[in-house]
Amino acid sequence: MTPAPLISIVLPVFNDEATVAAALESALRQTLPEIEVICVDDASTDGTAAVIERFCARDPRVRLIRQERNLSAFQARRAGIFAAEAEHLLFLDGDDELVPDAAEKALARAHAAGADLVGFGVTVVERDGSTGNAYERRLQPVHRALDGAEVLRGLFPIGTPAQGQLWRYLFRTRVLRDAHALLPDELALPRVNDLPLMFLVAALATSYVSTDDKLYRYHFGRGGSGHRIDSVERAEFYASAITSIDSIRPAVQDLSLTCSDATLLRESYESARLSIIGYVCSQVIDKSDSTVLDAALAHLHTVASAHDIVHAAARFYPATLTTLKFHTTWQGIGDRPVRSVLLATSTLRTGGVSAVLASQARYLRDAGYRVTVVARSAGSDTSALPAGTPFVELTARDLVERLQQWGEICRTHEIDVVIDHQVLYTNYWPEFALMARAEGAATIGWVHNFVARPVYDGNDRLTLIERCSSTLAQLVTLSPLDVAYFKLRGVMQVSYLPNPPSPLLVESAAKTVDKMPPTDRVELVWWGRLEQRTKQVYELIEVGVQLRQLGIDFRLTVIGPDWDDVTAKKFNARARRRGVGDHVVAVGPRRGEQLIRAIDAADAFVTTSIIEGFQLTIAEAQSRGLPVFMYELPWLTLVQDNDGVVSVPQGDARGLAGQIADVIGDTERYARLSRTSLDAAQRALTYDFAQLYRGVVTGTLGPEFSPEPTLSDARELLGLMVFFAGRAQRRGRTSTPDSSALGARLWKSAAPIGRATLTRIPGLRPLAHRAKGWLRAR
Repeated sequence: MTPAPLISIVLPVFNDEATVAAALESALRQTLPEIEVICVDDASTDGTAAVIERFCARDPRVRLIRQERNLSAFQARRAGIFAAEAEHLLFLDGDDELVPDAAEKALARAHAAGADLVGFGVTVVERDGSTGNAYERRLQPVHRALDGAEVLRGLFPIGTPAQGQLWRYLFRTRVLRDAHALLPDELALPRVNDLPLMFLVAALATSYVSTDDKLYRYHFGRGGSGHRIDSVERAEFYASAITSIDSIRPAVQDLSLTCSDATLLRESYESARLSIIGYVCSQVIDKSDSTVLDAALAHLHTVASAHDIVHAAARFYPATLTTLKFHTTWQGIGDRPVRSVLLATSTLRTGGVSAVLASQARYLRDAGYRVTVVARSAGSDTSALPAGTPFVELTARDLVERLQQWGEICRTHEIDVVIDHQVLYTNYWPEFALMARAEGAATIGWVHNFVARPVYDGNDRLTLIERCSSTLAQLVTLSPLDVAYFKLRGVMQVSYLPNPPSPLLVESAAKTVDKMPPTDRVELVWWGRLEQRTKQVYELIEVGVQLRQLGIDFRLTVIGPDWDDVTAKKFNARARRRGVGDHVVAVGPRRGEQLIRAIDAADAFVTTSIIEGFQLTIAEAQSRGLPVFMYELPWLTLVQDNDGVVSVPQGDARGLAGQIADVIGDTERYARLSRTSLDAAQRALTYDFAQLYRGVVTGTLGPEFSPEPTLSDARELLGLMVFFAGRAQRRGRTSTPDSSALGARLWKSAAPIGRATLTRIPGLRPLAHRAKGWLRAR
């Protein structure tokens, strides 16, 4: 008579003909002879059942249960659990093995502690036979002993990727049956079919102990693990893991009514669920062939919500955000009340983007919002921020670590909306936007330059904004023409706003200015940063050369700090070489009263920028009564309907000098320009910025700030894109001999707006064809 088994070994199999014999041999070699081996064949179509039958004939401890149709390993294990005769149970997969003393050691540990669960070590065998990899290290027991609710807390720690492999434990059979009693009898789970049961067992178990002995040999890649996703069907199989964890939600809800710590149970379940969603997302991204990835991620979004996918990926597998940013859906600001706003930049400096950010912080605080400022790089000057504004600097270097720090900042400061001022200047803002969304915060992207800036710079950041626009609740630009571009490109959640006034502009508007025409030497002024690429400060020297040739007695004072490519010393040396060193002089930075005195000593403001987003120095100059002479920047809202501005085509230094000479010689025209400049400066102050920013962060900005594109917009955009692409190519000729290749790249950058425009205006095709020829991109 066969003795009663002390341990039941349940072996679910499906088409394991090649490996099941080794699995059975390992079970029957156990040093503990009082075992039974229950093989449940899940309707195999190969010779698996025949192999098992031979073992049944050889050893009465082996039993075979046949399922008439394939019901998943979950149902196969269930059948084995309810057929088991022993008080304790081990699971063994048909392609793995138990070490010889697995049953003996695990049972001894269970009896010694009276435990419902015994955890033990695992050896992971790679396809090449190697062991000891990182996955193996993660599978080893962490806790020596756990009791009560601590069993669930220890085996499924909140915020940690969930591990639920049943073959890592010895179970009290009764607990497994109690767990199944919470579930529908017919439940079938094709993917991740062990974790749902393991979670319920951990919630029901009253005690757990472990041993470090490695009692199980898991063969990685033999079953469903480690395979490429080369079809939509396999992607659906991977994604069914989410259905598996979702299937036990009703059981968790029922169990929460009677368990000792319902909050822990619910939070542990939600963490495990998100972990599985994140795991599936990671697997789909890592294992999908390029031809399948789009469809695989599209299917994933039918199984889990976009919010849960992003939240899970960001919390558990943040590296996946680099791909997920191209495959997410737009969610808007949402219904969550906005109380706390985060303003993000690279480094806080003086002027430029940083000045806008500091003003936004002030207006948002005035509107009643909590404001936090975050810099992604070191070296910030926070003196311009309103007193008491929290400031945080990212310290992590690795992108994943930076994203995790970003998420922590959003949680700690309870952020509802992020305004990111770096979307035109960095490549990783979409990952940060997704991480913020995972913490419940919408991101608004703020574009600080004209939309053609990436074309002019020869980079693909404009394409990045378009492709990843769904990660942004709103995109804010600085002009209606920018809005037109993005809407033509299909980005509809876009609007424009002027930049807030600077302290100089506000202070000047409160004073009465009566500017008199010059009577002797003409004093001209420029201020900003000494930068050539966009501000073209060396063009100021060329304007000076032309003024000298016209016989004008003048001085052009250039004010501002040294920048990346230009210093005051270099500038002045160049002016001397051009013969105007006594007339065009860079004097370094001036601030406060020093700057105001320099401006008030001038008769006119001259600017030669080639591209700007919102040139506040124009409004500042006009607020002191200065006429403005500039190269054309037709998209600037500041210069539209502004009769205090005189402009000439880009690069026409002679024309600009001629206009200055004409105005200086006409006292009546000068006086008229000065008066209209003052009027224009006053108009720049008419906006209620606190109210405007409230509209931005709540998604209630009026439709007048998001106009629909017109045919005139499209025509102007195409011309400007061609212009900036050509300028970029001319720069490139000095650094690379392959100008045709550069032209092709620039055409690729400019082409999207061209295609969108030509769809609406077929008559512009000849112009587009000529532009392609100019760039040698045919």
